[in-house]
Amino acid sequence: MTGETGTMTIRVMHVEDHPDFRDLIQILLRSQSDIELVAQAGSLVEARAHTARLEFDVAVLDLGLPDGNGVDLIPDLRQANPDVGVLILSANLDPGGSERAATGADEILDKLAPLDEVLTTVRRLGNA
Repeated sequence: MTGETGTMTIRVMHVEDHPDFRDLIQILLRSQSDIELVAQAGSLVEARAHTARLEFDVAVLDLGLPDGNGVDLIPDLRQANPDVGVLILSANLDPGGSERAATGADEILDKLAPLDEVLTTVRRLGNA
């Protein structure tokens, strides 16, 4: 999608079950002129509903969700849009979880990553 300044706007869906962290990422993304937060979800069910009806360039996923693992959403995302960029942003990055997340995610970051790194990664994935 092209924004008012003629630059590409990166459309993002964020999937996170912790309301405070979801709000933080919302504020961060909405403060960027080249990023549009088109959907937020707190569960796999909500995320799948958004995936079925919305278009977005990047999905930012938490691993630990109340109804499953964020990685379980990746096949649905790829089926809806094979070019979607997938960023795992989670505090649950143990060796087994990271390995599992790597089976379909484009990037993996810990929630403790600097916010600039999160934005840089979203931009890279959205412009790929």
